[in-house]
Amino acid sequence: MRQRLLILVGFLILIALLIGLNAASYTQREKLPDSEFLPNRSTFNSGATGTKAYFDLLNETGRRPIRWTEPPSELTGKDSPDVLVVIGTVRQEFTDAEIEDLMRWVALGNRLVLIDREPSPEMIKTTANYSLALRATENPFMGTDAYDQSQMTIGTNAARPKIPSLLTQSVNSVQPSRYAATMTFERQGSPPTVTYDDSDATGQWIPVVHFANEKKNVVVDVPFGSGQIVFVSDPYIVSNAGISVADNSQLALNLVNRDGTIAFDEYHQGFGSNRNRFFEFFAGTPVIAMFAQIGLLVAVVFFSQSRRFARPVPEPEPDRLSKLEYVSAMAQLQQRTHGYDLAIENIYTDFRRRVSRLLGTDNFKTRNPELARLIVERLPDENADDIAAVMDRCAEIGFGVKTNRKEVVVLASRLRDLENKLGLQRRSRTTERFRRN
Repeated sequence: MRQRLLILVGFLILIALLIGLNAASYTQREKLPDSEFLPNRSTFNSGATGTKAYFDLLNETGRRPIRWTEPPSELTGKDSPDVLVVIGTVRQEFTDAEIEDLMRWVALGNRLVLIDREPSPEMIKTTANYSLALRATENPFMGTDAYDQSQMTIGTNAARPKIPSLLTQSVNSVQPSRYAATMTFERQGSPPTVTYDDSDATGQWIPVVHFANEKKNVVVDVPFGSGQIVFVSDPYIVSNAGISVADNSQLALNLVNRDGTIAFDEYHQGFGSNRNRFFEFFAGTPVIAMFAQIGLLVAVVFFSQSRRFARPVPEPEPDRLSKLEYVSAMAQLQQRTHGYDLAIENIYTDFRRRVSRLLGTDNFKTRNPELARLIVERLPDENADDIAAVMDRCAEIGFGVKTNRKEVVVLASRLRDLENKLGLQRRSRTTERFRRN
């Protein structure tokens, strides 16, 4: 025993030394400020350039937003969203194959909301006979403070609705930043060739400008097959710093105002499902190296312990007492002594405690009629008076009123039935024990 203790103490000291050496040699990376020059448009980012407020706004207004961490090839699966929101600048650029998959999904009748100042040229397209261009007139510089509204919008007038539409509904104006791009389009002789089995929809729509100021078209939607692409030329409108300005939040809701799931592209923001989240979380820290070194030490210890350096030691005698024997013995004792009052008291007490926790009430202060009313709110098919009567009878038995096995089985079955309907897992099998005996 003493030898094992010395080995354990030595092992812990060695681990402490490794942690100390790794910590001493670690040089912390300087965290880059959240700025328009180096934005992070992820819905996980609560900084000025992030879009966490947009994601939370959709949740709080009853929409169904999700964070999409799969490649575009998975968009046509059984969990396909109805709207995909891509907010640039992305950390992982779209490949040609991914753009092809994305456009095929749009052509099937879905909506792509592209919020960027300089998206990939391959994504600026339409199946109508128009050519599109998105051009930025001014780029952010290193010292641009994304939190400073006056600095972001200086010299830029609000964009106002151009036509009545679902995108302009309840919006008087939206405020882009000074760095907003502008969308332009020109009519061509004939529509481009489309290979998505939707040629019947080609050319039926035209590009529509929904918001613009005197210099720039800010929000434009174009047809693509049976679907739609909505271009928003400035991510500032939906960013954490800009979504509360003017009617930007209402426009943010209108952009995704469709039934079904609203997906935010986090795959190209660096949160793909094929990435190791554990290593990403500890990237740039000495933690990974420490885990590797500790793992090596543990492997060495196991290797040394698995080798025999002396005579074999007899195996210890296993403890044959089951942890459930006490519970089983108590149940048999209650049955043999006809302790039905104690059994129903245990079942009823556990029922009240778990139901009170589920309904968010005080188990000790809430009376049975009130608790029964709250249960009926979850189970409209039940009768509050009947539930209250069952609980009152259980309470009376717990206080010493005489009962019998048949009544206890009926009451316990009723309580278990309510638990199942409320989605509470059963923790004991007392009812079945009474039925078998």
